[in-house]
Amino acid sequence: MIRRLLIPLLGAGLLLATTAGSAFAKCEGADPPEFCKSVAVSMSVGGGSVLQAGTLEAVTIDVSLAEQPYEVTSLTLSFARVADGTTVLAPATASVRPGLWTAEVLLPNGGSWTVVAEIVTPDGVESSLRLDTMQVAKPPAAPPSTTPITPPPAAPPILPIVLGFAGIAAVGLAAQALRARRRAGGGVAAPVGTAATADQS
Repeated sequence: MIRRLLIPLLGAGLLLATTAGSAFAKCEGADPPEFCKSVAVSMSVGGGSVLQAGTLEAVTIDVSLAEQPYEVTSLTLSFARVADGTTVLAPATASVRPGLWTAEVLLPNGGSWTVVAEIVTPDGVESSLRLDTMQVAKPPAAPPSTTPITPPPAAPPILPIVLGFAGIAAVGLAAQALRARRRAGGGVAAPVGTAATADQS
């Protein structure tokens, strides 16, 4: 079983080595092809096949010359959104492997973005190399809001207030009735006293 798996893997490895050797051989000799004289830059997304807007994504950048790793002194990726021209710059950091750089990218919106690699060669020459236009996924959906809803303040009870006013009104009416009785009682007593005095004289 293991031997059956090893044979295809070994064959694939030999095929890749042969292909790579033939590719490198294209840039050797007295008259190499034109692409061997130019610096090439390729980019790959670390977390998946496409970038997603609203998420900090890690990308790797390979820089080569004549299909061999090429050391540059500076590299910055410039992203421009086709729809509105929004530009985002992502400075890259060199890794321990020659020609390999890494950068972190945070794009605000999805859609089509052009990518340009701004490099500085060891002799101080600045170059702008345009990469393929890429499609960026939309930002992830925002989670639903969990803000607690504050209930309105409870209305004061109406019945006790009404009963209180009714009690106050009843007390007031009783007081007025008592005053009326006192006044009425005082007016009757005066004539009786006068009549008694008149009989004695």
